[in-house]
Amino acid sequence: METPKTPKQRRSLKVRWWHVVLIAVLVVCFLGLAYWQWTRFQSGTGSFQNLGYALQWPLFAVFVVYAYRAALKYENQRIEAENQAIAEGRLDFEYETVRATRIDESFLPERPHVNVEEFNARNVQRRRKPESDDNND
Repeated sequence: METPKTPKQRRSLKVRWWHVVLIAVLVVCFLGLAYWQWTRFQSGTGSFQNLGYALQWPLFAVFVVYAYRAALKYENQRIEAENQAIAEGRLDFEYETVRATRIDESFLPERPHVNVEEFNARNVQRRRKPESDDNND
């Protein structure tokens, strides 16, 4: 009988140069789009929609940086937990894929069953009928 292999400890993820380049390109693009929307707002044809976009694009740039840092942090926390489990000799740390479960039929309300005649009676057209041309004289 074979003994299960003990997995190797993983190194934590670090910021790579190409991550920084990609984030910098995205931030510069988003700030360029913000500047473009700002100039559109200041032009004669600009509207408050352009102002909204001019304020929105820098938020997207901030979100890119925040999301990258948060993803790196969460991934490193997971790696640290796995490494700690390996050091303690536990092998139950590996994530298992969760199978999709079927929703119980009693959970959702039952859909009403309506025949065609009843449906048509409920959905009678409620628009005013156009007045005849005789009254326009």
